[in-house]
Amino acid sequence: MSGCLRACVEGVCSIRKVGATVVVILAACVLPAAAQPIADGDWVGRIIHLTGRSMEVVYEVRNQANGVEISMVVEGYGPFAFDHIRATRDSLHFTWEPSFELACSLARLDDGVFQGACMDPWGGFGGIVMAPPGSDVDAIPLHAETIESIAGWTEAVPSDALPSLSDTYPLGQNVVVHGRRANLVVAGEGPVTVVLEAGLGDNLTSWEQLQKLLAQHVRVVSYDRAGLGYSEPTDAPRSPEQIAVELRGLLREAGIAPPYVLVGHAEGALYVRRFAALYGASVKALVLVDPHLESQHAMWQEWDRSAWLAYWERRKAMQQNLPAVLQAEFSAYAAILESGSMPGMDGSGDIPVTVLTSARASEAPRWVGEGDAGRAAWIGLHRKWTAERSGTHIVVHESGAYIHQEQAVRVLQVILALLR
Repeated sequence: MSGCLRACVEGVCSIRKVGATVVVILAACVLPAAAQPIADGDWVGRIIHLTGRSMEVVYEVRNQANGVEISMVVEGYGPFAFDHIRATRDSLHFTWEPSFELACSLARLDDGVFQGACMDPWGGFGGIVMAPPGSDVDAIPLHAETIESIAGWTEAVPSDALPSLSDTYPLGQNVVVHGRRANLVVAGEGPVTVVLEAGLGDNLTSWEQLQKLLAQHVRVVSYDRAGLGYSEPTDAPRSPEQIAVELRGLLREAGIAPPYVLVGHAEGALYVRRFAALYGASVKALVLVDPHLESQHAMWQEWDRSAWLAYWERRKAMQQNLPAVLQAEFSAYAAILESGSMPGMDGSGDIPVTVLTSARASEAPRWVGEGDAGRAAWIGLHRKWTAERSGTHIVVHESGAYIHQEQAVRVLQVILALLR
């Protein structure tokens, strides 16, 4: 058994993580019955986060005429419905979305217990075990070989590493900033440097595809904020100003001189905007990819107050299970949205800004902003904000929120046009 999985059995989980936050799931299931692969019932289970924190969960399994339905109920957070469920006597496959899609595959072992892995979009995985309702889940041994085989990963994870990263995770320059190590990857060459700032909880792998494209034309930098990837955590505040100051120090220590084109995704847009306000002389342009804005909390309340607040409170509750540095970053972000303002934004008014907005609605909206009407409201918010700054607004109809991954060439074209 690998160090990671052994640690999970002991209740301290050092989980492999390559993209956004990945959890290790200890679920529960029933043994296959003759009439149906998975029998009806309220299964019991546990979710274990990479920090070692755990939450009790219940899995509601219901066989319908059109197939089996499974929902995971976590007290205080609401149900998570599983999608694309495929169940046989010997295997179970499904996807679910805590905040990004996890694809899960399980195999039934000789003892009748299902075990397998849930994979995130960036290659990280967590183990999953399924046993009958009423079982003592903690007493069920994890079959590491099965879990790692399904995950396509066979190397042992060092149990003292948080998070544990694969050999393929980009380890670039190791720079000491404000007394802690930070990881950044520099590629390409050119007189102007494109600096990529990921959204909340995302590390530099979020930019991998776009960075490779940009490196063919220009020097480009991606990095891990404190507590992500190979960058050490910090006790410093996680305000946009502090993050901007740390980014400037990182670029200086790495010998990366201005001018910069700053590209910020989602919550990362707040950080690059603050950087531009503080160090405007070094910034050539801003590109904001589906940016979060300080006015959006008020906008959603005006649009559908009850639906938005239900989603917002659920999201805030989920953040309490993140590592301390990520909790602090989310808390600073939440304070900006709830106050409707981000102090100190004067000084960036003359910097050209381009905003790309995702327009594709979700087929199964989880909150008001993911439906057709919600997307229209989001586009309207971005259009108004950009017009007030005489910027350029581009609506990307064929993409979800991660435009730089789904439509990387489109974002590349926007950045190259600015450089020209």
